[in-house]
Amino acid sequence: MSTELLETEVCVIGGGPAGSAFARELARRGHRVLLVERHAFPRLHVGESLTPGVWPLLEALELREAVIASGFLPATEARVRWTDDETRVARARASEPGLAVDRGRFDALLLGAAKAVGVTVLQPATASEPRRLARGWEVSVSSGDRAILVRARFLADASGRAFVLGGQKEPTSARTLALYGYWHCAPVNHAETRVEAARAAWFWGSHLPGGLFNAMAFVDPELLRQRGVRKPGLEDFYLELMAGSELLHGLKDARRMGPVIACDATSYADPEPIDDTCIKLGEAGFGIDPLSSSGVQKALQTALCGSVVVHTLLSGRGNTAAALAFYRENQRHSVEQHAAWAGGYYHEHSRYRDEAFWKRRARPATEPPTPALREELSRRPKHRVRLAEGAALIDTPCIVGEYVELRRALNHPSLARPVAYLGGVELAPLLECLGDGRTIQELLRAWTRWIPPDRGLAIAGWLHRQGLLVGG
Repeated sequence: MSTELLETEVCVIGGGPAGSAFARELARRGHRVLLVERHAFPRLHVGESLTPGVWPLLEALELREAVIASGFLPATEARVRWTDDETRVARARASEPGLAVDRGRFDALLLGAAKAVGVTVLQPATASEPRRLARGWEVSVSSGDRAILVRARFLADASGRAFVLGGQKEPTSARTLALYGYWHCAPVNHAETRVEAARAAWFWGSHLPGGLFNAMAFVDPELLRQRGVRKPGLEDFYLELMAGSELLHGLKDARRMGPVIACDATSYADPEPIDDTCIKLGEAGFGIDPLSSSGVQKALQTALCGSVVVHTLLSGRGNTAAALAFYRENQRHSVEQHAAWAGGYYHEHSRYRDEAFWKRRARPATEPPTPALREELSRRPKHRVRLAEGAALIDTPCIVGEYVELRRALNHPSLARPVAYLGGVELAPLLECLGDGRTIQELLRAWTRWIPPDRGLAIAGWLHRQGLLVGG
C-alpha cells in the first residue's frame, strides 16, 4: 500500500472540544489546518455537565445559537448534600443556566464547525507517535485503507489523557479514581445535578438528554486495593457505593445500561505545555478536579488562548517570546486557581473532615476581609492614597487583539499574577496618576479622561479590596 503525503501548516491530533475549537480559530485566521480524530462521531464520552461559564466561550466561537438550537437540557437546579447531612437546593439564574449535553452530539457540532471554516479532517484515523523534524513534525496516520504521512510546521496535542506528545505530568491533587455508569430513566425537561459527600467518596449525578442519568463515584484508588476489588468485581463495588448514597433516589423506572467504567480523575499539570513548534491543549496539558464540572470549559479556554498564541508564533507578528511565556503563565495560573478552589470546597465538608479521603484534599481558603471603599470614602474623604509597598508596573505578555504583545501590568506579591487589564480597562495609565499624591476623589476625577466615574469607582474598589490602594 502506497503512502500519501499531506503537507499542512498546523496538524491537530484530537477532535474533542479543545482540538476542534483550536482548529476552527486558526483556520478563521487564515492558517491551513488538518485535524486527526481517532473515533467516528457521535461517540459516547463522559463530561456532559457544562457550567454557565461556557456561554462566553461559545459566543467567542460564534456557536452559541447552534448549541441552543441543539436542544440540550438546561441545568437549572442542583441538589447538594455536602457540608453536613442537609440537602440544599441551588438554582441557576434563568438567563444563564448551565447545560447537560450529549457529548457525542456536542463534540460533533464543534467538529462540524471546524470543517465549515476549512479545516481538513481525517476521521476515523489513528495517528502514530509524532516525530520532530529539524523544521516541524511528521505524523504517520492510518485512516481505513489509507496510509498517510502528514508533515506540518506546527503540532497541537489535543488528545486528552492519551498524551500523544508525552511529557512529564506532575500530580496536583490526591490520586482519584472515577467510577461511573449510565442509567435509563423517565425523561425530564431540565437537568438536575446532584452532589453528595460520603465517608470515603463523593458522588455526582445528572440527567442527560434522551432519558439518561450519569451516576459517578469518586474514590481513592487505595480503597479498591484495600477491598481487593479487581476488574471483574468493579460492577458490584460500584453498585454497593450507589446503594449507600441518595444519588439515584427518586429516579423513575431507573435501570442501568452498559458497563461500569473506571477512569483516572487525578489532577495534574505538564510543566512544559508549549514550545516554538508544538502546544498541548485541554487535558493534554493539565487536568482539573472534576468537582468543578468545568473540564469542557477549560478545554475551550485553552483552545481560544492557544489559537492566539500559535497565530502569533506562525505569523511572525506580535512578540513570540511573550506568546510562549503567556501560555505557560496562563496554564500555571489556571492550575493554581482550580486547586485552591477545589481545596476550599473540600475543606467546607464537616461530617467526615477527619477521614483520610477528605484530609488529603482539603485546603482552607485564605482571603482576609477588607473594608469597603465607599465606607472609607465617607469616613476619610480627604485621605490621600498610594500604591501599596512592593507594587510596581512591569512588562507582561498580554493578548492584544489577534496577537500576544507586552503590556505594562500591576505586580505585587499578593497577586496571583500581574494584572494589565481589569474589565477591559488598561490599568497602567490609571495607576500612573497615583504618583501625584491625590485623594481618592481627585484620583477618580483624573481617571475620567479614560473611563466613566462608575467604572473608575469599581476599579478603585478592586484595588482597595486587594490591599493595593492604601493611605499615603
